[in-house]
Amino acid sequence: MTKEFTLKGNVASAIRSDEELALIDKDIADTAFKVQIKAFAEFLKQKGFVKFKSNSFLRRNQLEVLEYIDIQKERYGSKTFTVNYALTSLYVPHSFFSFDISERLGNLICGKDIWWDYSNELAAEESFNNIIEAIDSFLLPWFAEKDNADAIKEMLLSEKKKRENYGGRLSDSQTYWLNIIENNTWNNELVAANIDTFKLPKKLIR
Repeated sequence: MTKEFTLKGNVASAIRSDEELALIDKDIADTAFKVQIKAFAEFLKQKGFVKFKSNSFLRRNQLEVLEYIDIQKERYGSKTFTVNYALTSLYVPHSFFSFDISERLGNLICGKDIWWDYSNELAAEESFNNIIEAIDSFLLPWFAEKDNADAIKEMLLSEKKKRENYGGRLSDSQTYWLNIIENNTWNNELVAANIDTFKLPKKLIR
């Protein structure tokens, strides 16, 4: 973690105890989330992202790769959330929307999973301001670094080596992507096919 960035609004655990949940006004928490997700969406819109689903956003880079950001609420109602990000190549055949490379924002910031709080208005505002700062400081530069074939190749080769050390292998889509880059065999028809398969916004910003 850099000295310029400090985690704020994060919680010790994604899941709250029954006693903690009893102190939360769920309607206030949900309203606070809706207010802040709108501000978050506006921030990402200014960075070239478009809304994909309710809390997911996409941007298409010059390598025909989708840059994906998603706000994931804790499923059992603890009024916490985490941030996922991913890269998905439009040059790789997909039968449904999936991620070729994915991770959580906390791991990029400080090497561990981080969950943020939206249990009330102040908590939600602090948390979303914090993730906006983190995305601006860490994730957007990471996306920029990966916006070229050499960087993608290096990342996939590194992932391949790491998995092979544990007796694993790259996924089929990752292997396909690596082969495309290594052999320079790009198929433009796949891009249009994947846009239809994923039901992506027609005006996806590049």
